Formats: sequence, structure tokens, C-alpha cells
Amino acid sequence: MDDLDLSILWHLCDNSRASSTEIAKAVGVAPSTVHNRINRLKESRTIERFTVILDPGMVGQNVTAYIGINIESAKRIAIINQLRKIEEVLEIYELLEPYDLFIKVRTKDINSLKERVLKAVNGFDGVLDSSTILTTKRYKETSCAVTGITGIQGGKHDHNH
Repeated sequence: MDDLDLSILWHLCDNSRASSTEIAKAVGVAPSTVHNRINRLKESRTIERFTVILDPGMVGQNVTAYIGINIESAKRIAIINQLRKIEEVLEIYELLEPYDLFIKVRTKDINSLKERVLKAVNGFDGVLDSSTILTTKRYKETSCAVTGITGIQGGKHDHNH
């Protein structure tokens, strides 16, 4: 991966709907080069998928919670697979401390969090305990961040490089 790939990724992180032509103009290469690079980044799974970030309240997801889960290590894969099936679970991470797993969850309300997520999680075979952190307000959410790119200054491409 070179600086051109990183610059293309930076532009896609800023606006995943940006066209190859727009990105090409910003980075100073042909649109076909950008198109080919994006295809290669998808094939290599550097780009896993394109997505959108929603305002959770506008789609009825008023509660965002993070749940730390301690588990029996022998049941790790089975628990992760069960977590993947819960629609409200957006992200799953394995940790070193203070929990074994950490998940991000969005639900319509506290009752849904309790009934659809916490009851299920705490009922999984191998879950020892869990701890829930409720958020009150979102200040920043992004799906990606590309840093350390030569030629990118203050969020805009620097054409002097």
C-alpha cells in the first residue's frame, strides 16, 4: 500500500459516495487509476464494505450501550457466533482487560436492551458476567480513519506535494 492508496482511502472515509473522477481530480491521477486501485483494495479486503452512518435517533435507535462480557475461554467461539446473530449488536471485540469481549449495541429503548440483548447475552452458556455502559449523547462516530498520509494536510489534499 502506497501513499496514493492511502489518499484514496482517506477520500473514501470522508465520503464513501465520492466518484472515482472526484477522487482522481483531488489526488492528481486518472479516474481509471483510482477505479483500479479501489477494485484492488476491495479484492485484498482492505476495503471490507461501503456503508453509511445513520443518526440513530432518526431510525428509532435511541439507546446506545457498550457491554463488557466475561466468559469461559473454551466457549469463546460459540459465544461470538451467538452475538453475531443478535441484530442489535453492531460491533464485537475481544479484549485483554477488563473484559473478555466488548460489544456495541443499539436498541429502541431500555426495555429492548434488557429483553433482546442483555437477557440473551446473560443466558448464553459460558457467559460468567456482563457489565453495561449506557451512553447519553454521541459527539463523534465514524466508520474509518486514515492517518499519516503524505500530502494530506488538515483534511484536504495538499497539491504542493
